[in-house]
Amino acid sequence: MSEHLIKLLIVVMSWLPLPLARGLGWLVGEVAWRRKTRGAVTTLINLDLCLPEFTASERRALARRSLQQWGMTLFETPIVWRRGLKALGLIRAVNGQPLMDAALADDRGLILLSPHLGNWELTGLWLSRQGPTTILYQPPRQAKLEELVKAGRGKAGAKLVPTDLRGVSALIKALKRGEVTGILPDMEPDRSGGIFARFFGIQALTMTLVHNLQHRGDARVLLAFARRVPGGFVIEVLEPEKAIYDKDPAIGVAAMNRLVEQSARMAPEQYQWEYKRFKQRPEGEGKLYPKGI
Repeated sequence: MSEHLIKLLIVVMSWLPLPLARGLGWLVGEVAWRRKTRGAVTTLINLDLCLPEFTASERRALARRSLQQWGMTLFETPIVWRRGLKALGLIRAVNGQPLMDAALADDRGLILLSPHLGNWELTGLWLSRQGPTTILYQPPRQAKLEELVKAGRGKAGAKLVPTDLRGVSALIKALKRGEVTGILPDMEPDRSGGIFARFFGIQALTMTLVHNLQHRGDARVLLAFARRVPGGFVIEVLEPEKAIYDKDPAIGVAAMNRLVEQSARMAPEQYQWEYKRFKQRPEGEGKLYPKGI
């Protein structure tokens, strides 16, 4: 698909009323489920690994709902990108605002974790209105679309920095100024940038970036996500256990994964199970995803 066609689709999708966007997204997700796409297969594998306490039929039902919610996220994203600050009107409530207020009043800076849960694009937009914000992002594979992504995500004034040394340097400087930084904590890093820690009981290669940043200046850590509800979203703000601040990276990273797991269990159908979170394995372990997906 050409760059111009993608841009046109984003513009057209941004005009859709939220109920219609969600309805179309639901349909796309349902088709993906019925066609047994790679995303559908990956979702089933992840749920089988992570939620063994569910019955097989419960996991299949959850996988189907997850694909539908994935489709909704796909169609909601242009609305958030193009409408900018107006999209904040879709937020119906914020649970945990006092946690944010206390962290923002602290001059040590804030690391806000925003997992792939609900609509993380809206979470980033909301975060940008809390104060000066620097957000780490993964540049798109199609380089020509990078400016489009940055423009959409920077509508509320956030500074977007790539996942490289320059980006990390920008995060460090922002925290030194006592500002807010936003990070997606559940992306699988390179081997050099992570360690294995349990996530839903499964060893997952997990970034050490948050731990390293936190210990450079004793920044606060919170997690937030935009939970999808009828007619809009509710922002959920969660506080981590104290272990996330431990000097031992293994302890801190494990605590971060438990926090992400806690948030995912609040709305399991809205978590991005379509992502191959367990692609890298500890030495001696076999692959969890078959070739071709």
